[in-house]
Amino acid sequence: MKFFLYSIFSLFLITCSSKTEKSDNDYFYRITEELTPISRDSVEIIKIKNREFEKLKKNREKKYALSYEYVNLFLYQDNDIKQIPFVYRLLNKNNDEYPFISMTSNFGLALKFENTSPKLAMQFIDAAIKYDEKMEERYYIGHLYHAKGRFYYNKKDYRPALNYFGKALKSFKQDEVLYIASMHNNFGLTYDKMNNIRKAISETETGIRILENKKKLRDNESDFLYSMKGILGYYYFKNKNYKESEKLLLQEFEYHKDKDEDDTERESVNSARKLSDLYSVTDQNDQRKKIIEYLLTIEPGIKKTYNKIVANEVIQKYYTDHQDFLKLKNTSEKLVTLNHVFDDENRKSIQEITNVLYNRQIKNINDRHDYEMNAEKSKNFLWIIISVLAFVIFIIILFMLRSRNEKEKIITEKQRQLLENNKKILEQDIKFQEEKIKNLHQNLNLKMETEKMFRENLIKIKKSKNIDAEQVLKDLLLKVNNLMQIDKRNHHETINESSIESSIFLKKLADRFPTLTNKELKLCVYFRMNLSSKEISSLEDSTTGTMRVYKTKIKSKLNLKREDDLVAFLSKL
Repeated sequence: MKFFLYSIFSLFLITCSSKTEKSDNDYFYRITEELTPISRDSVEIIKIKNREFEKLKKNREKKYALSYEYVNLFLYQDNDIKQIPFVYRLLNKNNDEYPFISMTSNFGLALKFENTSPKLAMQFIDAAIKYDEKMEERYYIGHLYHAKGRFYYNKKDYRPALNYFGKALKSFKQDEVLYIASMHNNFGLTYDKMNNIRKAISETETGIRILENKKKLRDNESDFLYSMKGILGYYYFKNKNYKESEKLLLQEFEYHKDKDEDDTERESVNSARKLSDLYSVTDQNDQRKKIIEYLLTIEPGIKKTYNKIVANEVIQKYYTDHQDFLKLKNTSEKLVTLNHVFDDENRKSIQEITNVLYNRQIKNINDRHDYEMNAEKSKNFLWIIISVLAFVIFIIILFMLRSRNEKEKIITEKQRQLLENNKKILEQDIKFQEEKIKNLHQNLNLKMETEKMFRENLIKIKKSKNIDAEQVLKDLLLKVNNLMQIDKRNHHETINESSIESSIFLKKLADRFPTLTNKELKLCVYFRMNLSSKEISSLEDSTTGTMRVYKTKIKSKLNLKREDDLVAFLSKL
């Protein structure tokens, strides 16, 4: 399963060809499609890296800075010590802007720390799942669930492992037969650990059928098909069905033996180990000897120390069973040396990874310290700005209040002076009105006396027969002139008094009803005085009917109905 997960991570980027709504994320998908076929060709990868660098120089966009770093994940995919710092740097530069970059980076880190730091690996895989869920189309959620299920499997926490393998199975599309078959194989591995060999066999057979039903298999699908056959053969071996076990294990052994590839040395050694165990139990010594001879042939060319150890352990067990002490001694000494080498390699790898994590942690602490210091400086600076602004605002408000108070004092003083002036004017006006009323009373009394005398003379003329007519007429004319002088004086005073009021009234009326003519405006003054049409006609030297027509026209222009009172309306203006 471990080999398959690493294969998934290598093939993981192959499946990144799906479209997303974000054009920048889609750009990273396209780069992935371009890099996947040449993932082992460092020269071609460097060409793409240089191309992205040229784009960065021209555009200075963050997208190209990220794509330049992203190519390094392919360039150093087999070198953990170099790749891990690049992944961290890519995560920092991305700063969660592109979920695709964050997701693939966290997924890669999860697989890198799977054996050395399982707890850290679980944190990375959880982060990768969250980022994948942010994207609208979850093309990789199945692989992430698969990885998380494997991490639980490694912890021997088999129930959650089954749960996540099941979630992964539901996430894959129907045409993704390799991944679907892989999930059934994982079910089988988990049930085997739970001592349910019947379910383990059933699930593994399901996975094999899925791949065998496909018409044309790719190389990686064929590799996995025969790996599942070897696993199923080992289940039959545990179930003591040796015939079926041998058949399947031989198929796996012959398939990997014929492939001259570095990537298959582990499968070749493991298939040989399982066959050697089978032949040991079934006492097929000749067949077991052939397996040992095969291992002795390939052992010098095996590159990975762990695979060398497995091969020599199989050989050691064979020499032990056959009591070949000399060869057993040599093989045991070689195993001691190989284990020391393997321990040194692991120690060195762990130390290097620890150094990377330590440096990363120190950098995070420094970055956090710098961030907190900058935040504190920004906070202090902000407080200073706020304090200065508050002080300035306080001064402005104080100044405004003071100015407003001064203005209010000035306005109050002006109002007081105005009131005093108005009071003086009003007092003068009152005195003037009192004098005028007094004069009017005097003129009125004089007029009444004159009218009385005029009336008495008329009566006297009527009663007397011998009277000088000319003298009487002169006396009457004199009295009439006196009456006219009195009326003229009263009229002049009244007109002067009312001229201002009439002019204000006429201006209001003309502004509000501009269609009124000057003649109509003049008549409105008479109507406002509640004079009758007959009285107005005598003043205007016109007929009563004409005044009534004018009154009707004026009411129409004033938007009054026939029954509305014109005098009351004009009095309210």
